[in-house]
Amino acid sequence: MTAEVTQIDLGIVAKLGDARAILDIGCGDGRLTWYLAQETGREVVGVDLSRSGFRKAERVAHQAGVGHLVRCMKGDARHLNFPDGQFDVVILSYSLHHIEDSPAALREIHRVLKPGGTVIISENEVQEGGTLGDCYQFTLTELMKSLVEAGFADSRWERVDGDILLSATNKMREEAWISNKS
Repeated sequence: MTAEVTQIDLGIVAKLGDARAILDIGCGDGRLTWYLAQETGREVVGVDLSRSGFRKAERVAHQAGVGHLVRCMKGDARHLNFPDGQFDVVILSYSLHHIEDSPAALREIHRVLKPGGTVIISENEVQEGGTLGDCYQFTLTELMKSLVEAGFADSRWERVDGDILLSATNKMREEAWISNKS
């Protein structure tokens, strides 16, 4: 079984590197979650506010032969039920605009990332003064500023099929962790 693969999906996979612990926030029906497990052979945890898509995610993951690698959990990106530094990569694929307090979510993501971990975000690009339906909206500049305020560094972005694919490193936390070890 294969997913309908988008250019954004391919970009996300390319940014995973050798990440072992992967968190997919806003996983919905788990399409990206099981696709990442299938492509990487690694465990992927999907988190969403609603459990409505979990049954489909688990069924499709089993059909794809990666059921043992996919775990879906109900959760809120602003209050993740994971210990500090658990994940190498956290992904928000077209989900950040659904989160009411995205700066709080970014701070929480920073907390659950390992030192040197990466957040990968894909979003629709909203121009200054533009709208995105009834979703919470932000421009690329606002998003980059929120990432810095949450403690991320080395932000990189690119346009992919008219949307934004962005990654940033938990660099400040890595530097603090190294200095605490000295």
